[in-house]
Amino acid sequence: MKTSNAILSLAALAAQASALVQMEVRYSDNMVDVGDMDIFAATWQTLYDLAGNQRSVMTDRSVESDNNRCKHQLDADKKDLTVQVKMNGAWGQTPGLQQNQMREALISSMWEVLKAVSDKEGYEMFKTCYSFTWSEGGASKPENACGRSAARTCDTCGDSAGLAECVDHTWGHKVPSSMRVTAYIDNQLQPDDLIIEFASAKNPTSSGGCGWVGEVAGLVSGFIPVAGDLFAKGIELGCME
Repeated sequence: MKTSNAILSLAALAAQASALVQMEVRYSDNMVDVGDMDIFAATWQTLYDLAGNQRSVMTDRSVESDNNRCKHQLDADKKDLTVQVKMNGAWGQTPGLQQNQMREALISSMWEVLKAVSDKEGYEMFKTCYSFTWSEGGASKPENACGRSAARTCDTCGDSAGLAECVDHTWGHKVPSSMRVTAYIDNQLQPDDLIIEFASAKNPTSSGGCGWVGEVAGLVSGFIPVAGDLFAKGIELGCME
């Protein structure tokens, strides 16, 4: 009887080893704005950097990012978002697979889907911007990412009356709020999985009106206080914190 059981066990293992492993990724419909966060560094890279990742991972980290599509150079040090990234996964030695192969399959499947979905939700961002008003001034340079002399105008800076100049260009993204990666062998769900959750929140701006200087400057950029040729267009703004 023991011999028969051993033979059956070996046969089952052999069958499992010969079956293809089918990876499955499920993700939520709710999309989270993560701005210009380095998604690869926050997920793939972090997973491989974590101690003990040969068997499992559990992490809850926050990253600051920008999602302003036209960011003034004076606001360069002010991050717009705080993005929370939670990852929880466990994997073992699956019969027929080499060491760490299931881990690699879970992580690579996660990244392949996450990248594909986030690329579909990408949006352009311009940074180090200036010359929102006539009074602010600033040279127009052909090498800028956008501007009057550049290859394209700064359309995302819509309130600047076509004056804006932006030095840098990057991309922002939205990602699913939740993802789960699993594996099946012969339609049998394996115990290994990887779960990732994203959340983001707007960072608080100035408690007073100073936080609105950039937007207000754009709104009054075309204002002429008195008709005629004696007054310049636009109002130069300042706010004391």
